[in-house]
Amino acid sequence: MSVQNVVLFQDHPLKLMLGGEISPIQVAYQTYGILNADKSNAVLICHALTGDAEPYFSNGEQNGWWQNFMGDGLALDTSRYFFICSNVLGGCKGTTGPASVNPKTGKPYGSQFPAITVQDIVRVQKVLIDYLGITHLKAVIGGSFGGMQATQWGIDYPDFVDNIVNLCSSLFFSAEAIGFNHVMRQAVINDPHFNGGDYYDGTPPHQGLSIARMLGMLTYRTDLQLAKAFGRAAKSEGDFWGDYFQVESYLSYQGKKFLERFDANSYLHLLRALDMYDPGLGYPDVKTALSRIKAHYTLVSVTTDQLFKSVDLHKSKQLLEHSQVVLNFHEFPSIYGHDAFLVDYDGFDKWIREGLAKK
Repeated sequence: MSVQNVVLFQDHPLKLMLGGEISPIQVAYQTYGILNADKSNAVLICHALTGDAEPYFSNGEQNGWWQNFMGDGLALDTSRYFFICSNVLGGCKGTTGPASVNPKTGKPYGSQFPAITVQDIVRVQKVLIDYLGITHLKAVIGGSFGGMQATQWGIDYPDFVDNIVNLCSSLFFSAEAIGFNHVMRQAVINDPHFNGGDYYDGTPPHQGLSIARMLGMLTYRTDLQLAKAFGRAAKSEGDFWGDYFQVESYLSYQGKKFLERFDANSYLHLLRALDMYDPGLGYPDVKTALSRIKAHYTLVSVTTDQLFKSVDLHKSKQLLEHSQVVLNFHEFPSIYGHDAFLVDYDGFDKWIREGLAKK
């Protein structure tokens, strides 16, 4: 089944949390499984930073980003649940973002695309769910940036969802993590082809985006994983100032590969939405916001995560508990670090199954 598209916010624009508005908004989405008669088995999947609406490909010819987690009898059980996943607002995989045509100018938004927040992204998802005729969600699940979205669902729509499953995401991004994102953004912005974000008629800022992705990859992996895979091995014909070591060659490959599927402006906007996430935005304070959550909340931490670190997940656990949220917290080590929620099926299988099945 191919990705489906719908145009929303045609009559009334989406008013954004940080000011401005967007209309209309095209949303790319995909569904998996069968919605039961009383529509009680619907689960929303929220993708991570550079994900898309296709976590799974049923034909097996290519892999989705959650390919090994989804299917009949697996943790994301398509014989039991009806899954919905949409590309986020601001993305570049079918949903309106900076590369989309601005109806006011007839050209890509580029530098004119407004700042967005996780709250804005969730609002678009809610309108999509309404469009699909689903009046209640069994669960909302997401990892990393998707975990923030899942949390916000519980805050903004407390009577709409039974379970929140947050994998590897804290309630706030740390200062160190914001620092990494700053360096990545500067690499893009200072690329000579960036042109303030209006590069669609010319050469994209590929060099800056590739460098940004290389740095990002180092935060997703662990030193143990890199040592095991590459150690200090050098290439047989390495470039002394370039890809001399195998680990350097790997990072260069990942940077170049990223250019095939992602837009620099989308990367900038989504990174900033990640930095800016504050569950208390729009409410008197964080505790007031978190206290709105009625869903059962599952939070899973990986001790070796170098982006959303264990200490930050424990702080989030305490904030949720102090706000009287019904919480199950789980923690385990994985050689895969932050990317564990994408690849370490054995580590997450049990907690995903239990988190989805509560209530």
